[in-house]
Amino acid sequence: MALLRFAGLSRRIYLSFLLAAAVPTAISGAIGIVYSLNALKQETLTSVEQEILIRTANIARFFAQLSSELRFLSQSDALHQLHEVAARGTGESSVAASRERLEQDFSRFAAYYPHIYQIRYLGPDGRELVRVDRRGETIETVAAGRLQDKSDRYYVVEAKGLAPGDVYVSPLDLNIEYGRVERPERPVIRFATPVKPLNAADAGLLIVNLNADILLDQIQQLADARGGIAYLFDRAGHFLSRSAGGKPDTFVMQPIERLRSEFGETVLDEVVSGGSGTTLVAGQIFSFAPVTPLDSQHAQTRTKGWVLALAFPRNRLFLSIFNLSTLYIVLLASLAATALGGYLVSRRLLGPLDDLSREAEAVAAGDFTRRVRIEGDDEIAGLGERFNIMAERLQELVGKLNAHRSRLTDEVRARTDELDRERAYLAAVIQHTGDGILAVDEQGRCTLANDAARQLIDGLERHRPLVSWLPQWPGLAAAAAAAGAYRGDISLAGRTLALSVTHTSDGGGEAFIVVVRDVSEERRLLDERRELDRQMFQMEKMTTLGELAMGLAHEIGNPLAGLKAVTQSLRYESDTPSHLLEALGRMEGEIDRLSGFLHTFNSFAAPPAGAPVDCDLAGVMDDVLFWTRKEAHGKGIDLLTEIDGVVPLRADPRQMKQLLLNLVINAMHAMPEGGLLRIGARLRGAEVVIEVEDSGAGIPAEVLPRIFEPFYTTRGEGTGLGLAIVRKIAQDHHARVEAKSEPGQGTRFTLYWPAAGGAHV
Repeated sequence: MALLRFAGLSRRIYLSFLLAAAVPTAISGAIGIVYSLNALKQETLTSVEQEILIRTANIARFFAQLSSELRFLSQSDALHQLHEVAARGTGESSVAASRERLEQDFSRFAAYYPHIYQIRYLGPDGRELVRVDRRGETIETVAAGRLQDKSDRYYVVEAKGLAPGDVYVSPLDLNIEYGRVERPERPVIRFATPVKPLNAADAGLLIVNLNADILLDQIQQLADARGGIAYLFDRAGHFLSRSAGGKPDTFVMQPIERLRSEFGETVLDEVVSGGSGTTLVAGQIFSFAPVTPLDSQHAQTRTKGWVLALAFPRNRLFLSIFNLSTLYIVLLASLAATALGGYLVSRRLLGPLDDLSREAEAVAAGDFTRRVRIEGDDEIAGLGERFNIMAERLQELVGKLNAHRSRLTDEVRARTDELDRERAYLAAVIQHTGDGILAVDEQGRCTLANDAARQLIDGLERHRPLVSWLPQWPGLAAAAAAAGAYRGDISLAGRTLALSVTHTSDGGGEAFIVVVRDVSEERRLLDERRELDRQMFQMEKMTTLGELAMGLAHEIGNPLAGLKAVTQSLRYESDTPSHLLEALGRMEGEIDRLSGFLHTFNSFAAPPAGAPVDCDLAGVMDDVLFWTRKEAHGKGIDLLTEIDGVVPLRADPRQMKQLLLNLVINAMHAMPEGGLLRIGARLRGAEVVIEVEDSGAGIPAEVLPRIFEPFYTTRGEGTGLGLAIVRKIAQDHHARVEAKSEPGQGTRFTLYWPAAGGAHV
């Protein structure tokens, strides 16, 4: 039934009745419901969030305690003694004694922590040296013959990259024994820390396998307590769930994408990023908090931890609220009945007048189909009948006028609609395309430009010569007019633009359609890809050349040593003819030359391991100048050293001397007619800048990029390994070397070397 007009007497009576009896009660009831709902909702959400935070804090404290115990155990004398004895290989009896002592320590540690079911120590090669397992309530020591090689396991590879004292925590996964998943399935979390005594060359690894039930039990308890579903998320985008009263179906972490449709991208992204909070999503209450595996002040870890979460239906929260609202529902029903009764009374008394007023208003608004129906034979019924006659005549007159107007407008609309559709479609295509589109007349003026074109060509205006913003336009227009079209790249305002210019002609004259696109990022990515491919090729080539050099040095060096021994033996034989002594001497000289060449191979392929120490560059330079000063003087080369006081740096003095000697000798070879050789050094922040500069002929621009490549040389007597060795020594010391040269003006090599007391290599 339609509502009464507000100005009508019946509506006024109805509203007065409603306001006096119903509105105050309804307002007070609504306020009570709102406050009750908000208070109970906030209390429940806070309780859920606190429960999540308490459980995650308990797990984190347990992990921190276990990590601390693991670091303490890694410092035990028995562990260090076994590491040292095994490294020296002093005998099976010594190793067995050390292993037995460590097994006792491991057994006591495992007995103290019932959640640990495996603790082991791996040597530097990744093989188990000691291992203790828990079988139920029994702690067993694994015999030496059953120990395994774990060097290929991911957690061993990742944990060995840490420093002693740091702790690695693995993701939750299933335990693997002898290459297969252990049955029954055992979900585990592995804690590992490197073990490296002071005098040891390599580090071993102490690993504890923690039964993941400590996490899974917390999840199940959380689900049972709230009657929902508990989740364990990792930061790599996987999850594991447990339902209230259910049994675990699997221990395998599932991809988080399976929950995207249920919880949405925003909530799950915050979960994976390690956030915490409580929210309402998809009809559920979802609360989550991160579990931090370790104390970040005392340990480093490769895992990013987990996030514990709980989801349960929102309607469980409001069950008690619904019971509380029963009283309010009854009250609202009473109010509704009161309002309905007042409406019926007012409608009964003044309904006919309101009907007549409402229909008259509709006719005045243009609806001539409206009629009023009033029963009875009084004055009001007669008034209604006359109203219906008037409305019928008005409807007939207006119908004729509308029919005539429709005939006139339909024809115009039919002729213009098609043009409007085509114009709108073309305008939408031109304005919303990602490429810039321009129309240029034969005088070179821009007659049309979309928004994309104005963004690509700053300041572009219609009816102005395009050459004002695009200086290349005359050449582009000529090329397009000659060939019909032109496609190519141009540079404009620091960007690379791809242009397509099409020449058109019609009865109105010649014109050009220009399509322009910004391809700066595409070209930059292409250039970066080419540079990356070049660097990868260089690395693969260096590796192959190193292996080749090692093989050649080994295969040729041994026969050369034998040949030299035979040659020396023949030379010192008393009955060797004199004419053979000269030939044997030359042979021995060639053998020494080849041995020297092979030594250069070895220096490049496998340079001796450096022992960086804090040293003064001036002391190293004194030795280099001592061996080269005489040769430089003989060639007419002036040596100039510019070292700013004491320049401390971190380097192996022997390798540093070899590096500088190679650079100085190369500089002297570049000045056969004499010149100036300058060696400078200065301390700049945390690094030392060393420069070796000559005034020789310089290096051609096409040769400069290849000077550090092995076996590449422009001198006939060179091996092409000197500068390759320079770069390799610099890289081993975490330094870098740069070369700049101008043909005819000389060459400058610049070393950027770590200073003493900085980041030690």
